[in-house]
Amino acid sequence: MDKKDFQLLYQLDINARQSYSQLAKKLKLSKQVVKYRVSKLEKEGIIKGYFPMIDSSKLGYTTFRVYLKLKNATSSIKSDFVKYLKEKNSIWAVVLLAGEWDIAVGIAVKDIYSFYDIWEQILKRFLLHISNYKISIYSPIYHYSKSYLIDSKDTSKIRILGGHEQTEFDNKDIKILNELSKDARVSLVEISGKVGLTAEALSHRIKQLEKKGIIQGYRAMIDVSKLGYQFYKAEIRLSNYDNYERILAFCHSHPNIYQTDKTIGGENLEIEFHVQSINQMLEIIEEMEKQFPNTIERFDYLTVLSEEKTTYMPEV
Repeated sequence: MDKKDFQLLYQLDINARQSYSQLAKKLKLSKQVVKYRVSKLEKEGIIKGYFPMIDSSKLGYTTFRVYLKLKNATSSIKSDFVKYLKEKNSIWAVVLLAGEWDIAVGIAVKDIYSFYDIWEQILKRFLLHISNYKISIYSPIYHYSKSYLIDSKDTSKIRILGGHEQTEFDNKDIKILNELSKDARVSLVEISGKVGLTAEALSHRIKQLEKKGIIQGYRAMIDVSKLGYQFYKAEIRLSNYDNYERILAFCHSHPNIYQTDKTIGGENLEIEFHVQSINQMLEIIEEMEKQFPNTIERFDYLTVLSEEKTTYMPEV
C-alpha cells in the first residue's frame, strides 16, 4: 500500500462507478496502472465489492435494525445463523459485533406486518440461541466518505438513506437497481440486455434514479481492518438537542467518522468510527464534549468485527 493506493480507495469510496480513465486522470497515473492497482486491491481482499447506495425509503420501504445477543451458540450454530440471515432477501445488512450485542441485522420491509413475518421466522428457528434483542428503526442514516484515507476533512456529498417519502419508479427501475446491487461497477452494455433496454436508455434511467435520490451514490466495500483501522460504533445519549445540527456538521467534517444514524428506539445519536485504536475514538468523543459542553449525557460503544452482508437494495 502506498499513497496512490489510498487515494484510489478514497475515489472508489466516493464514486465507485468512476471509469479507469477518470480515476487515472485524478491520480495522475496511466489507465493500465490504475486497472492493475484496482485488481490487486480486489485480490488482496481490501476491496470486497461495489454497491449502489440506495435510499429504500424512496421505494416505499422502512428499515428496521435488530441487535441480537446469543446464548448457547457454538461456532457451528453461529455460522448457521449468520448464513441463514445472509440468505434472506429482505435482510440487507448482517454485521458481527463484540460487546453488549453479537449481531446487528438490517431488514427492509414495506410494512410492520412484513417485518414481523421475517422476525417470527427468525424466532421460530433460533430463539433457543437468542438471549436478548433490541429493535429500532433507521430514520435516516448519514454516510460520509472515508476521508481519513487521504488524511483530510470530508467535503464530499453526504449520502442520506431513509426517512423519505416514496417516489415514482417502475419494474424496469427495480431490475436496474438489482443488477447494480450485484456489482456497481458493471458496464451498461453488460446489463442492458438483462433489463431489456439499450445502453443509452439505461444510462438515462440511471441518471433519473440518481436525480430522484433513489441512488445516493456508489461505494466500494473496503475491509478497513486490512488497512490497520478498527471499526467502532458509539451510542450517545444527549442531554439536549440545542447543538444537534452542529454535532452532525462536526461528524461530517471529521475524517474518522464514517456514519451517523438517527433511529426510533435507539439512542439520540449513533456515530460510527474508523480509527486506529479505541483511544483515538475516545479522544474524538472527548473533543466533542469540549466543543459541545453539557450536551453528551453518557455513551456506550460496540466493536464491529466484520460486515458479512451489505446491500441497500431489498429483495435483490
